[in-house]
Amino acid sequence: MDTNRILIVDDEPDFRTLLVEALGSMGYSPEGAETAEAAIEMAKARHYAIIFTDLNMPGGLSGLDLINTVQEIDPRTFCILMTGYATTESAIQALKRGAYDFIQKPFKLAELDASLVRALNHYKSLRENEAYQSRLEEMVQERTQETLKLKEDIEKLFEGFVDAAVNAIEARDPSTRDHSRRVATLTVGLAEAVNRTPNGSYGPLHFSEPQLKEIRYASLLHDFGKVGVREQVLTKAHKLTDERLERILQRLFQRDLEAVNVRLQEAWKNGEPFDPDYTRVLMDAHRAERDRISDLVRRCNEPRVLTQEVVEAMDDLEELGFQHWREGSARILEPTDISALRIPRGSLSESERLEINSHVQKTFDFLSKIPWTGTLSGVKDIAYAHHERQNGMGYPRGLKADEIPAQSKLMAICDVHDALVAADRPYKAAVSIQRSLEILDSEAGAGLLDRDALTIFLDAKVYELTRSMLNVEAVRS
Repeated sequence: MDTNRILIVDDEPDFRTLLVEALGSMGYSPEGAETAEAAIEMAKARHYAIIFTDLNMPGGLSGLDLINTVQEIDPRTFCILMTGYATTESAIQALKRGAYDFIQKPFKLAELDASLVRALNHYKSLRENEAYQSRLEEMVQERTQETLKLKEDIEKLFEGFVDAAVNAIEARDPSTRDHSRRVATLTVGLAEAVNRTPNGSYGPLHFSEPQLKEIRYASLLHDFGKVGVREQVLTKAHKLTDERLERILQRLFQRDLEAVNVRLQEAWKNGEPFDPDYTRVLMDAHRAERDRISDLVRRCNEPRVLTQEVVEAMDDLEELGFQHWREGSARILEPTDISALRIPRGSLSESERLEINSHVQKTFDFLSKIPWTGTLSGVKDIAYAHHERQNGMGYPRGLKADEIPAQSKLMAICDVHDALVAADRPYKAAVSIQRSLEILDSEAGAGLLDRDALTIFLDAKVYELTRSMLNVEAVRS
């Protein structure tokens, strides 16, 4: 921007030319205009730092009109009024119209120069301030962009961390692959359905976008504490390990060999002739009993509910013995084996069940170490309560209805549903979606799950959100 560009507007050619030449000799870039109309056209074409204008000029527009129009065209221009008819009223009018200064004709060149210097100094000061403000705005914009980029990078970093955490959980227990992601999809979907529900106990509740993100993170990380549970407990599909079951079956076979060996020794002692097929005949005689006992052990080893018939039949297992290599009699099923096989439901002993349940506390302890921001501050508490139940029969704290966060109540329904329909868990068979909904209804009726939240889950068909993510056999209705 040329701060030296000056326009002289005066209808007297000699006076105008004199001022243009004088200002030019001082190092300025002056131009002249004979009328206000001409000056206006020139102001439209280019910017002038200072315009000196006569008050009265031919052509219809006065100097005051020019000042007023220039202020509309280019408010940055400073206008100085020159007139030989100076009055207080004309000075006031000039200043009201936006004039910077007022000079009375005739004047000395030094007076003009002094007014010009004052105007230019003020003009330059304003332009420098504008430039500073503009640069400041640019800096603010740049800093804002940097902050937004940093925020975006942090969010990507945290998304990566959460994804890595979920992968860590699945690496410990591959049988629950994608469980956390499905629970997150279902829980966020149920929270969005709550937002669309105008009535009922959830009617006044509305989850904002940050709160939905909070629910998503809590759902993705709700089982992270399982990384602290022993793998043999976490992935236990049967009551006995494969190694332990194999040892029991081998002992049963050895028991038959021992019985055959005794019978052969008796036969040879009584002088019976050697018969190569006799051993096979004796083994076949014991096979049916061995198969019966082996089948009973295998049935007890499954993580299903034991029938009364099986429980009673198990009494025969306790006294079964074999010859130990240390030349002493030993039980085929040790007390720990009997105790494990007598687990009435599932595959876990009481101590193992408590160890599994401890994953909730471990999750909370882990999440408590993360400095969550304000909008995510509830992540740890939501995850902490996802196994609490309405009637206080949940864990780890035994919270009751009003003590459980609403988000946790939603997650509880989604967590149970996915655990029921998931077809990738070796310790249980998947049920159909319809059967899962029946079980959820039963648990709500028993005071375990929140009835109002389940109603929304059913009405909005939230369960459909993960249908395509499940094994085909698991979704049959």
